[in-house]
Amino acid sequence: MTELNEWIGKSIEVEDTVTAGQANRMNATLDREPTFKKGDRLPPAWHWLYFHEAVQLSGLGIEGHPKLGGFMPPVPLPRRMWAGGSLIFDQPIIIGQPAIKRSTIANIAAKTGKSGQLYFVTVEHEVFQNTSRCLHEKQIIVYREPADPTKTLADPPPAPETDSRTFSAEIRPDPIMLFRYSALTFNGHRIHYDLDFCQTHEGYPNLVFHGPLTATLLLDLFYHQYPAEPIKTFEYRGVSPLFNPDPFTIHGTRKGIHGKAWAANSANGLAMSAQVGY
Repeated sequence: MTELNEWIGKSIEVEDTVTAGQANRMNATLDREPTFKKGDRLPPAWHWLYFHEAVQLSGLGIEGHPKLGGFMPPVPLPRRMWAGGSLIFDQPIIIGQPAIKRSTIANIAAKTGKSGQLYFVTVEHEVFQNTSRCLHEKQIIVYREPADPTKTLADPPPAPETDSRTFSAEIRPDPIMLFRYSALTFNGHRIHYDLDFCQTHEGYPNLVFHGPLTATLLLDLFYHQYPAEPIKTFEYRGVSPLFNPDPFTIHGTRKGIHGKAWAANSANGLAMSAQVGY
């Protein structure tokens, strides 16, 4: 940990232009009309489509992520997953304008869980346009021990019950959707497109649905339910993975300025929980 703690405070900046073309490709991936144009507001969390480092193939690990020891600390565990995070939306990101994302390693913590040793790395991101901060994000990445393909996945806890106030949607993943989102986010992680790697190396039954895409869909649910009201905060936690081709559902409820969102697998097991603030 002494060596790893030297990474705390390490920062990088990435410049990008928030193009309408990239947002429209995301719309097409979600089977929507590509209607974005210069000057429009980027939907919340769609900044994940931008600011990707162009890491060479030789700089990637066997799983498809950039090798550790560059910006990310060299934790001694191989499996990487998004555990959760939070976002504060200060002002909209405007399509067609340049932007800068500043990323900083905020914390590194070693823990022991039911599945063995874990490392949690917290990365803080800030996105700026015209020197004004648009959002502040905390992203928690967990590193885990190698998978044992002979073990079955634990059943997730049940998802919350829905009622008349719940607004919902069904998502039907397929390999093309997963491949397109991987391409849009320059994400080489093989669990999203390489079935043999999923089953042989990770012990998963099928391709894994992206955690950040699940979070984006939960935010989109509120974004389209209340289009006139800007979302101010979002906090989410991954509970269990979702897999192709099983359909899953996303749900939301709201009381005043507080919203609650969750994703449930086809057996109504909880996949992700979230809080939305107005």
